[in-house]
Amino acid sequence: MIRQGVGAIREMVGLTRGLGNLRVMLGSGLLGMAASGLLNPVMPLYLRERGLGFQEIGALYTVGALLPIFVQPVLGALSDRHGRKPFVVGLSLVTSLMVPAVALVDDPRPLAAVMILKMLLSRSAAPVSNAMVADFAPARQRATLFALLDATSNLVFVAALFASSAVIRALSVAGTFFLAGGLFLAGSLLLLGLDEPARPRAEAGRGGAGAGWGLVFRGLLSPFTYVKDRPGAAALFLWQFFFTFALALFPTYLPLYAVELGAPREAVGPLVAASWLTYAFAQPFGGRLSDRLSRRVGLIVPGLAGMAVMAAVLGAAGWLPDGAALVTLVAAWVLLAIPDGLHRSSASALVVEQSPAPSERGRFMGALGACGALASVLAPVTYGFTAQAAGVGCTFLLSAVSLVLALGCVSRVREASSPATPEPAPVAALTPTSEPG
Repeated sequence: MIRQGVGAIREMVGLTRGLGNLRVMLGSGLLGMAASGLLNPVMPLYLRERGLGFQEIGALYTVGALLPIFVQPVLGALSDRHGRKPFVVGLSLVTSLMVPAVALVDDPRPLAAVMILKMLLSRSAAPVSNAMVADFAPARQRATLFALLDATSNLVFVAALFASSAVIRALSVAGTFFLAGGLFLAGSLLLLGLDEPARPRAEAGRGGAGAGWGLVFRGLLSPFTYVKDRPGAAALFLWQFFFTFALALFPTYLPLYAVELGAPREAVGPLVAASWLTYAFAQPFGGRLSDRLSRRVGLIVPGLAGMAVMAAVLGAAGWLPDGAALVTLVAAWVLLAIPDGLHRSSASALVVEQSPAPSERGRFMGALGACGALASVLAPVTYGFTAQAAGVGCTFLLSAVSLVLALGCVSRVREASSPATPEPAPVAALTPTSEPG
């Protein structure tokens, strides 16, 4: 795993020679993924220890996913007017400072407020970062770069997951929060090195307070106006919704399902990590293949189809005999990561190539992010009801249906036979992402 990560970093160093912003984003992203890997096993247990029940934790994450539906389009629209870098750097710095703040709060209510605000800020920054990607991402080997960046980030995340137990034993839970906060802060400070070209004064300086509120209002309405004015955008927005809806199942229900089918609790972590590793190893191959194809959709559609088949197999595993059920679950879960890894960089490149001119690109990315945020709100409620009424296995069948719907939507996205060359820019900036858009 370490050799694979080092090899990916070396390849990116060669591919990104002269692309300073890409290297800045790579360093910041790796530090952020290391911090996330350390916090991932800690956060649910920490919330429980502070007196929050399961329903309260669920409500906390729901509110944290609900607010970005409205905030993402607004921040995206504002970044079109005032530039991307202030929002990317500012939101990252504030979020990094809130991580150690969580460890200082004992009362459940203030803790919940801090957590909601942290999720709001971190999720709301995504469209601005993605708009920055679309502004400067190079056309040549775009999917390959996305794949290598994402694969390297995921390998660092898995390594941090494995190291988290030792770190918690050595530093305690509170110390782990402070260490993760320090890593987030270092990554945020690296972003100060981003070199964003100056925006034209006529674009950045016109209008007053009334124009600013008008910009906010247009940002809120952007998901509807894009669907109305650009019928082709509806397919892209629906694809984002259904794909995010499908992925929302796995972090919560895969561990529960594995234990229900007989997996020891101590084996759940390695089981999840095996899929992450498979996904990271498949990504570079998918990126290179995508850059050789005339259409990105030609790789995205079979990728989604493969994911849908494996999700359906996961759902069907619950009706198999005990021994066969667990073996089927493990095999399907690991195999699902192959089509996912092969097609995900194509999805990221497709979003960049579908985004409009820089003057409204942030608003477009915000509208796309709002669709994903809406799916993140509806998915836990829907899957919870399905698991309660029909069993955990049926939730995976529902996820398979959502992947098929995503496949149908993305197949209707119109794209040029060869990616258009973007406007010249002195540098390139790419943001690692685990979701398209």
